[in-house]
Amino acid sequence: MITCRPIGTADLSGIASLLRCGFPTRDIRYWCTGLQRLGTIQPAAGFVQFGYMLEAGGVPVGVLLVISSPSMHGTITRCNLSSWYVMPEFRAYAPLMVMRAIRNRSATYLNVSPAEQTIPIISAQGFIKFNSGVFAAPVSVASVGSGMHLAWLPRHWAQIPTIPPGAMQLLTDHHRFGCVCLWLQDETGGLPFIFRRRLVTWARIPSAQLIYCPTLEDLERHAGCIGRFLALHGMPFLMVATDRPLRGVSGRLFPNRQPMYSRGPQPGRSSDLTYTEAAIFGF
Repeated sequence: MITCRPIGTADLSGIASLLRCGFPTRDIRYWCTGLQRLGTIQPAAGFVQFGYMLEAGGVPVGVLLVISSPSMHGTITRCNLSSWYVMPEFRAYAPLMVMRAIRNRSATYLNVSPAEQTIPIISAQGFIKFNSGVFAAPVSVASVGSGMHLAWLPRHWAQIPTIPPGAMQLLTDHHRFGCVCLWLQDETGGLPFIFRRRLVTWARIPSAQLIYCPTLEDLERHAGCIGRFLALHGMPFLMVATDRPLRGVSGRLFPNRQPMYSRGPQPGRSSDLTYTEAAIFGF
């Protein structure tokens, strides 16, 4: 008998092994660490902690992770559907997990790394593409910085009373996830920027993947200040999910490299990947 149910804490070891089987380029430590981080997030009301699983004879045979969080700019709940895998002999049951996961019509659902073979399926389920490309740039040639004060550690943020509570929570949570979290401050106010360190290409070049900025215009305006920080901390390249080049930043746009999809009342935004697999697990 095949059952579909929420993933519980006691299931995590088996789920990590199943994910390792389904995504063999990731080792077991990657999945265990990411699931542990996911367990620290308070899910939005009415949503599950980890996601859903298919079970046959007491053994996990399918998994769909669900990462829920309130939107930073409103009351709409966002859910990132991630790491969808079902063992081949049980794939006829795969839609059961998806239908359980997307049944709340008031939420916005994101899929920021769909496998190519799943795109027709999620498109039929009402998901709409909101991003296709990725922009890459060496940070050393970014535009001149603005001279803002940059704070990158929790003890630094605690000394800045003007950081709003929501932004402080965002920075603190993502610092705990292992992200590089920056607060840029001047006399008129401040802005949060969040990046994830990743290794890119066969040469495994250390790069900074943008997870969050208020707008791409903000990133363009402060690219020099941010770029110098990233270079000094061992990340000489910047990666941004976007369909256009960054103005004032010398780099290259790679179209059709990073498709992202959303479904629901709030359109997806590629410059806001907070509380998604990109932030918690890393691409």
